Amino acid sequence: MRQTTPLIRDKSLRREKVLKMTAKYFGRRRNCYSIAIKFLQKALKYTTVGRKIKPQYLAQLRQTRLDAAAAEHGLDYWKLQSNLIKSGLSLHSQELQNLAIWEPRTFKCLTDIAKAKQKLDASPEVSERLPKPEGVITRGML
Repeated sequence: MRQTTPLIRDKSLRREKVLKMTAKYFGRRRNCYSIAIKFLQKALKYTTVGRKIKPQYLAQLRQTRLDAAAAEHGLDYWKLQSNLIKSGLSLHSQELQNLAIWEPRTFKCLTDIAKAKQKLDASPEVSERLPKPEGVITRGML
């Protein structure tokens, strides 16, 4: 029995690995090694770029959703977030987004708390013009 040299074995393993990774491609891209490796390198480059872009895209989408949800209740996102933090409610933006989508009543209660805190922290001239949120009782009101 003839033994293969390690170099030949490594070469065939490398080819098998590339062809396994390109098995779902169409035409000669999947089974012709010289063509498959070119397309595989390009695909791997796209996935590397995509891994960096995806978190940025999701953060921008989350920001847009929260801006829209807060605008429904008469606030912008930054005022909502800062007033919730001043009230002692520090929620991550992803949690706020989930509340805005799946539990709109809970999100409305959070915006009411933020509005009440904004009214309490504002100067007397400004706080007279701000509408009083209904159903919210804070320590400053007692």
